[in-house]
Amino acid sequence: MPAENTNTFPCFVCDTSFMAAYLLNGLCDDEFSDCIKDIEYILENNGQIYVPPLFWYEIENILLYKTQPNKKGFSVITKADAMDILYDLEQLPIYTDLQPDSQIKQRIFDLAETYNLSYYDASYLELSRRYNLPLKTYDQELKAAIINNA
Repeated sequence: MPAENTNTFPCFVCDTSFMAAYLLNGLCDDEFSDCIKDIEYILENNGQIYVPPLFWYEIENILLYKTQPNKKGFSVITKADAMDILYDLEQLPIYTDLQPDSQIKQRIFDLAETYNLSYYDASYLELSRRYNLPLKTYDQELKAAIINNA
């Protein structure tokens, strides 16, 4: 459930690119590592991570993709690794926002149109704006929208 006053403890909205980098750190060469300090800060300070409902489908799709053999016939992670990662993910203080109502859907659509984002990415931006929280992402288009939105 969202905090009444998010100024009293650390909170942020996190997109799939950011969380995948955290969860797959050490397992993938192409992942970012500065996400670790942000997630650890949340954990150490009883903070909260906010995500839209589609986050769970996106993150599990990434894990599924990483279990599939690449062109060389190797998987980045095993199915057992994916299940361990999902377990770890479920231990994090993640608040999943409710299904969007018609007003939220319209705001997402408008943001997607304004910043040339996918509807998926715009849902993270809308959530961060609605709760007035920073948005953690490694997605370049979403980062540009954040900068242009400031």
